[in-house]
Amino acid sequence: MTSQRIVVLSDIHGILVSLNTALDEILRDPPDEIIVSGDFVGGPQSHETLARLRELNCHFILGNGEIRMLQMHERTAPKEWWTYRQFDLGRLVFNQLTEEDLTFIATLPEQLHLAFTGAEPIRVVHATPWSSSQLMYPDQHPELLQQALEAIDENVLILGHIHQPGIYHVNEKLAVNAGALSNNLAGKSQISYASLVWDGGTWQPTIHTLQPDYEAISTSFRETGFYEAAYPFSRAFLESIHTGEDTPFYLIESAFKHAAEAGLDDIAYVPDEHWLAAGKAFPWKMEF
Repeated sequence: MTSQRIVVLSDIHGILVSLNTALDEILRDPPDEIIVSGDFVGGPQSHETLARLRELNCHFILGNGEIRMLQMHERTAPKEWWTYRQFDLGRLVFNQLTEEDLTFIATLPEQLHLAFTGAEPIRVVHATPWSSSQLMYPDQHPELLQQALEAIDENVLILGHIHQPGIYHVNEKLAVNAGALSNNLAGKSQISYASLVWDGGTWQPTIHTLQPDYEAISTSFRETGFYEAAYPFSRAFLESIHTGEDTPFYLIESAFKHAAEAGLDDIAYVPDEHWLAAGKAFPWKMEF
């Protein structure tokens, strides 16, 4: 019997500190393969995070965050992404990435079929088999997960995007979401990754959770200039890491509400004055 052990990392979002926290544990007994199921860039150390992952010869797919970076690189992104303060974080991440980084990212697929000697193949996607950005919450919409599993030939689906770890068995198929190494949104503060071990007949999945190094993460936000340059979204991101709540979403929601109250209720992007005002008025739970 051929033994295989795979580790899945997802939604790292440029948080090198948390990636290294996970790798300190993972590499004590190195797996046969490491899979990165998208959104590895997007935070204060995106270039360094990608460089560390490339050293490990991981299997990569694109997340919606990398697709946005390629749109900016190819100059197909909306003009507002280059000017509106709402997109400060995206511009900052884009400017962190080197030409070599972007050339590498451009080679990556949106999903992968991976076959391993003596074991069943698996499919790796970021969000769903038909979209890299669709939100799919299996506990809320089990029928959508069933559709996703029916859409693939493989019996195992690896996915990410929602920042919530989970293991799901549906009609003799398996879906595994590793959660996130950035702002894990499981309702409590943690980081997580997944492992799968081939036992000779099936893949046996496990979710591994760890505590973030809050001080080191906060330091990385400050020392790289990320916190100040991408404020207030950077503050929402950092608060989300500490609380396990989707603070970035609530900030965006609040900004659109602020604009709507000023009579701008049919807009795709939030004008700067309303974006900054929403950040100032937001009911922050933490001080940094």
